[in-house]
Amino acid sequence: MVKKSFLFILLISCFSLHVSAQGVGQGTRIDLNSNLGLNNGTTGQFAQLFIPDYYQAPTDGKFDLVFHLHSASWAAEDEVYKANANAILFNIHLGGFSSSYQNYFVNQSYFQNILDTVAAILDRNGIISNPQVKYLIVTSFSAGYAGVREILKNSAYYDKINVLTLADGLHCNSDSATKTIQMKDFLSYANDAKAKKKIMLLTHSSILTNGYDNTTQTANYLINGIGSIRIAYSAVDEIGIQYSKCDTGHFHLKGYYGDAANDHLKHLYAMNKMLEDALNILYNQTTGLNDVEPSNDNSTLEQNYPNPFNPSTKISWQSPVGSWQTLKALWCTWK
Repeated sequence: MVKKSFLFILLISCFSLHVSAQGVGQGTRIDLNSNLGLNNGTTGQFAQLFIPDYYQAPTDGKFDLVFHLHSASWAAEDEVYKANANAILFNIHLGGFSSSYQNYFVNQSYFQNILDTVAAILDRNGIISNPQVKYLIVTSFSAGYAGVREILKNSAYYDKINVLTLADGLHCNSDSATKTIQMKDFLSYANDAKAKKKIMLLTHSSILTNGYDNTTQTANYLINGIGSIRIAYSAVDEIGIQYSKCDTGHFHLKGYYGDAANDHLKHLYAMNKMLEDALNILYNQTTGLNDVEPSNDNSTLEQNYPNPFNPSTKISWQSPVGSWQTLKALWCTWK
């Protein structure tokens, strides 16, 4: 049997090999490889601007930018296109491992250079006159989180980012001291989202890892760090079977079953849903997530362990109610 940690690493390293141009997004694409010194031919790195065909340029030059890390071009385009976001997309893919994103964005000038390059390209091509970013929406899948971590270390960049979404891709070291350092800015952002100063949305699968914290564990770290709770919640959507959630302020998290490669990729394919929810909050167009009230159900349901299991597993359940309760389980066989 292949260990889950190996499966996850194999999945990330081979990500670029498993995707092809199969998106629905239509619009203008501008290659930025040479502008940013990337070499698509030898490393698989690329950077691209995408302007949806329905895009309406602002008259005052203030535009919304979706800054995405780690994705095939079509998948990032679908995120914006399916969400019908009136926004410009910048997508950067630096390889299969998180270290690629960490090593690139550790240079604190690179993030601002990208923002300046995007603005210059939009102006030069007559897409937006005197462009200035109004809302900066940073989205990331899988290994891209390491680039986000470096970007958030810069207080000026941190302040510029209005929205942060992470699709099954937040990991950290298992050592408590190192974890505190690596999660510091993510936790600050989560607290700001709880206070409705920022918007933060996350999804995570149930993929296990060995030697470092998986996306379930980092989610729990954030939930505990902002003084909130994870509640049991049952739903089925494009990603799969959701078993829990955490909603407080503008911090929204969804936990899903699924520990296979395909389960991981479904978080990428459904990123438009997170973007839609984030935009609803940002623009206050609907009563959606912006008006979610804290649940009266203070019970918490943890991920089962071990998973997979044979013949038994343990599920931790906590409730403040001192009475008999029934926990119903939905059993699934993953193939």
